[in-house]
Amino acid sequence: MTTSARSLESRSRILDAAVTCLLRDGYARTSTMSIQAEAGMSRGRMLHQFPSKEELLVAAAHHIFAARLEAPVPGPLTSRIAEASGPGERIAVVVDCLWASFQEPSFWAATELWVAARTEPALAEAIGPAERRLGRAIRERMDQLFGPDLVGRPLYLPVRPVLFTSMRGTALSYAFDTRDPRTEPMLEHWKEIARHALLA
Repeated sequence: MTTSARSLESRSRILDAAVTCLLRDGYARTSTMSIQAEAGMSRGRMLHQFPSKEELLVAAAHHIFAARLEAPVPGPLTSRIAEASGPGERIAVVVDCLWASFQEPSFWAATELWVAARTEPALAEAIGPAERRLGRAIRERMDQLFGPDLVGRPLYLPVRPVLFTSMRGTALSYAFDTRDPRTEPMLEHWKEIARHALLA
């Protein structure tokens, strides 16, 4: 393995470890020492990649957002969308798909960083552009999932952010009220709202 490849592998291990620590311990309890232990590498090797916690967590923020941008739609949901018998069924499957994305570890790791960014200017500066890129990618992904017929309906543009922001707010409540997201009562309401707006 070349020196460049080893450096890239070390960087990836450190960033994956940082995400694991953010998910397990939260931002406040995540330290360079805990990340080092999770990554299983020497202090010197880690400091060579990231001289400070700030730099490390800014890089972790980019790592998380990049992973969310690149995440494919789960195979079973892709099949269900393709097999939907009509626009009403397609709406139901897409809502299920969108809701599932808020259960991903990357959502919770990003949430830890969003909250921390309120009082960490360097983190806020890194997250701002990444969040805007992610927002554009999410809107494009939603358009792709709903398909051109539904995207062309008059109320689609206002419905899209209503679904997204409502799901994000509901997902945050799972931080202190653990329950099965598959039985979330709002799921049927989101489907009904979308059907009423897009199929009326």
